[in-house]
Amino acid sequence: MTGFSSTLDSGVLVNLGDPDCDAAHKALLIELQRLRVPFLDDGTALTNRQKGNIGEFVTLHVARGLQFGAMHKQAGNALEPLSDISKAGLDLVYVYLDESNSQNDLIYIQEIKTTGQNTLGYWDKLTVDYEKLFATDLNLTLQSRIQTLAFRFEIEQNNDEYAERVRRLGATTPQGCTNVRLLPTGIHDVNVGNPVQKLVAIRSAITVFGWSAAQIAPWAMGLSDLEQRLLRLARGKF
Repeated sequence: MTGFSSTLDSGVLVNLGDPDCDAAHKALLIELQRLRVPFLDDGTALTNRQKGNIGEFVTLHVARGLQFGAMHKQAGNALEPLSDISKAGLDLVYVYLDESNSQNDLIYIQEIKTTGQNTLGYWDKLTVDYEKLFATDLNLTLQSRIQTLAFRFEIEQNNDEYAERVRRLGATTPQGCTNVRLLPTGIHDVNVGNPVQKLVAIRSAITVFGWSAAQIAPWAMGLSDLEQRLLRLARGKF
């Protein structure tokens, strides 16, 4: 059990604690203990990088309870949530390789922003993250990142077939990426703002780069008293 429930609202997947945020907190703490992370002591503050990494961990935790749990995954910082280093690269990637028809293969790109502020303005940076996929920095483009992912299948898993199938999922324009899906994700204090409205606007902003709205499925993740909850999780406390 993830401790979260998921509902769809205006094309946004809304994830909330089920039956409450304390249940979600308990489930997350159990997973952190399973990861054997080195919890912070009571005198250590939580950095913004660590907040972001914990946000990626929370998102992966919820995703594993959905259809993404059965897919191939690449996690950027989610498996080292208390590290004060934020690795470059995509936050989370899920690869669906269809058993009967490779034409149905899909790759999901999930970028995540976590904020405990009293507005959701920080989420606007999600638009910048997805703009980079076809910007001028070749190290940050979707094509280069798909190539890296394909090499992992080839080198780490000794699976040349999967590597080639992953390579075919990329293209030189968003319009050509018919098998790519985007999951812009915002984590927020449940009592702040209108996350659905904000993510619908972000989805619209991302379409300006050439993506179809049908390819963009935003997620909202709400927890009460988020700042203090993140700190308690980082300290291994309920």
